[in-house]
Amino acid sequence: MFMLGTCHWTQQLPNTAFPLNFLYLSTGKSIASIMSLLKHVFPKGNKSKELETESAVVEPRTYGLQEARENYFCYLYPKETSAPLSVPQKLVVDVVKNSLSKRSARDKAVPRLPMVIPKLLRSLRDPDSCARDYVKIINKDPVMSAAVLKLANSAYFNPTGTRINDIEPAVIKLGIEGLRSVLSAAVMQPIIQKDSPYFSQSGQRMWHHSLCCAVACEIIAEHRRQERFKYYLMGLVHDIGNITIFSELCRQFKMNGENQKPGYNAFVPLMKVLSPAVSFWVAKDWELPKEVCKALAEQVNIQAKNKISVYGHVLYQANLVAEIYACHQHEKQRLPRRVLSDLKLPLNMYQKLEQLSIEV
Repeated sequence: MFMLGTCHWTQQLPNTAFPLNFLYLSTGKSIASIMSLLKHVFPKGNKSKELETESAVVEPRTYGLQEARENYFCYLYPKETSAPLSVPQKLVVDVVKNSLSKRSARDKAVPRLPMVIPKLLRSLRDPDSCARDYVKIINKDPVMSAAVLKLANSAYFNPTGTRINDIEPAVIKLGIEGLRSVLSAAVMQPIIQKDSPYFSQSGQRMWHHSLCCAVACEIIAEHRRQERFKYYLMGLVHDIGNITIFSELCRQFKMNGENQKPGYNAFVPLMKVLSPAVSFWVAKDWELPKEVCKALAEQVNIQAKNKISVYGHVLYQANLVAEIYACHQHEKQRLPRRVLSDLKLPLNMYQKLEQLSIEV
């Protein structure tokens, strides 16, 4: 039995990780095998009240799930780069695919979860938690202080428009909930935003998508009258699988030293089949709350009409909204608004996401 936040899990995946010989890019059997294994982690009995309600996945009439996913990947890795893989590149992809099932390989590829995050999660249950505790954490690290102030001065976190130049006023302006969100984003950004010698904008775009997904989770959670921070954190870390695969492939391609630059086909096929599982594994390695881990597991081969947990449903909607936003940022009154209407979400969500890019 191992500890996960405040919850105990009494069952583990066989051999701690999914055997990757199930993960063949060309067969539907691979995903079914993963889903079968995931069911052993989450038995039907002993559900908390928070997780008893399930929701069906509803696909927007105006935008299919697969279409949204494909367009988002093309946004990260333009299709014009989709040359066939060379033999050395195929070998690299196979090495990364097989290595990430092992905890030891993930420990090298993914930094440890910053200690601030468990403290923030504990503070949700601590009635004596106060802003002073957060100020102490932030003031110890000048880099963190700068990141907190930058985020705190976005129009989303600081709608009053009065610029914040010091941590103390930031605490007063943001309040405890706002400070939790800003601080968690500040410590996660270096882990999520990875530079690449092959796609200069991909790291920044993945980070911005993760932040948008976190905010979308927060908005939907508030809309459903749920506690917001845990949902926000879930959105922030949801794409760690994509980020880990991207980072490891870049590292291996660079070590390989081949002249042929890797493109769409070197990254996207593996990400499509493996990233949700890697996100789940990393979340479990980090001992994130059980409901967050389950929500990440439910994103594996997610399809219309699937019944999933409240957390999983919020993440599905938030990720879809954030992916469409990334690809259609300039279509404010057309496609994105229709998607929100189809999903029965607040129609001002895209205006909220735009505020993340506006500095006061």
